[in-house]
Amino acid sequence: MYEYHKAVRLCLIEYLTILVLHIIYGFMAFDAETGRKVLLVSAVMFISNVIIAVFVKNEKFAVFFTLFSVLISTTLIGYILKTLAFSILMFVLMIICFTIFMQKLYIAVCAAVSTIVLVLYTFLIPDSILNSVDSRFIYWVYIISFAAGMMNLYILVHHARNYMKGMEEKAKEAEEANESKMLFLANMSHEIRTPMNAICGLAELILRDETLSDETRNNTVSIQNAGKVLISIVNDILDYSKLESGNMEIIPINYSFSGMVNDVLNMMNARMEDKNIEIRADIQSGLPDALIGDEIRIRQILFNLLSNAIKYTERGYVILNVTGQEDTGFVDLTISVTDSGIGIKKEDLNKLFTSFQQVDTRKIRNREGTGLGLAICKELVTLMGGTIEVESTYGVGSKFTIHISQKISDDTTVMAKEKSVEDNEPKVVALDAKVLVVDDNAVNLKVSQGLIRTFGIQVDTCKSGRECLEILKDTKDYDIIFIDHMMPELDGIDTLNMIRSDPSEYMKKVPCIALTANVVSGIREMFISEGFDDYVPKPIDMVWLNAILRKYLPPEKQR
Repeated sequence: MYEYHKAVRLCLIEYLTILVLHIIYGFMAFDAETGRKVLLVSAVMFISNVIIAVFVKNEKFAVFFTLFSVLISTTLIGYILKTLAFSILMFVLMIICFTIFMQKLYIAVCAAVSTIVLVLYTFLIPDSILNSVDSRFIYWVYIISFAAGMMNLYILVHHARNYMKGMEEKAKEAEEANESKMLFLANMSHEIRTPMNAICGLAELILRDETLSDETRNNTVSIQNAGKVLISIVNDILDYSKLESGNMEIIPINYSFSGMVNDVLNMMNARMEDKNIEIRADIQSGLPDALIGDEIRIRQILFNLLSNAIKYTERGYVILNVTGQEDTGFVDLTISVTDSGIGIKKEDLNKLFTSFQQVDTRKIRNREGTGLGLAICKELVTLMGGTIEVESTYGVGSKFTIHISQKISDDTTVMAKEKSVEDNEPKVVALDAKVLVVDDNAVNLKVSQGLIRTFGIQVDTCKSGRECLEILKDTKDYDIIFIDHMMPELDGIDTLNMIRSDPSEYMKKVPCIALTANVVSGIREMFISEGFDDYVPKPIDMVWLNAILRKYLPPEKQR
């Protein structure tokens, strides 16, 4: 900003120079009375601006007052001396506007107006005044004003050009840096999630062995929990980076509110560990169930709030309460999560929604986390036009409440519910079903095959898109095809496109589900737009997988 301040100083010096020349001109060309009038007007204008600058802290008002006072005083001086005061005023105003706004338009206007004013200066001064004053004085006034104006214009335009060029370069650098960051995050997500899928998946398979010793089982559970914590941290960093860069979008879709709540409660079961906590959901009777909104983001907010409540509650309860008020096609939802946990100190409440902040760290030092969960919740709620607030009593518990509005899709209503987390969605059993899994990673194939087999489903595997297409030429009895996204030669999208391009009815309708380790925001929408029916993130979550199988397997093959 050095050039900006330098331009402002130069502008003021030029204006004061012209003002002093007019005062001298008033004394020499007219009489002492006229000179004193010009001096008085200048002094009043100058003193009033100094007073405003010292005592008024509102910058916009000070700028407005300066422009107004210059307009009045210069017009009065022009009237007294019968000179080009008003034209000079226009020149000065353009300079001031240019130095304030630093826009290309003001450069052009300033250059045009000042050039016209300065070139025509001598021609517009009445001949009677020229004849009554020493011509050398008028010429010196003209030369000094012209030189100052040209120097001013040159420096302003030069600095403005450099300033605009620098801003464009910085904007381009910022855009490139943001793109590089998002590409890095997507790659990081894939590179971390791929091995974590193997770790968590194999741990899940090991735990299903009933012959395990207690020590081996406990060690495997610790491995699985550590993997889940790492994935949670990666998720938080990805979402926060997306929000920070301004690339997070709210994508409204039709969804079932009760189904979304049910899914979140089922996922909470894995977070319970051995805690003596009752979790339940109280939903107001008669609320509309079919809504239009960003289901994924609302699900994420509820998941974060409930996960935090469970994390900081050792015994007692965690209650999800939902009420709402319908209003001309919309429902204003009030969703609260109340717990009987450790609570929050009053002085720490203002830190809750700050990034990378965890309050009362001595008391919670054994609990993992990035401190981003609540910051992400606040940003997401704000993006949806809602609000989030917290009430807490230290040592007693906390209550987080969000207010959001959702569009109503139809008249389907939610019956009153008081649902416990133990009421999990039944596990799919489909002994007659058959699926194909496509993945270039042998360990991930083993994990996917093992996890899907726990539902009684027959699983075939292959290691490439080409191999998948060869299999489908002869075998068209798979109920679902799971396709990994990131594969060499033919990736998941290329493989899907070739499947759908086949003229057979089976190839056009068989459910194709993307398997992906890339969970950057918006990935679901990308897969849907490319033609996938749905997606399963890695590491594979059994609740998520169960929901996918229930949704896409033929009902007659499910028990």
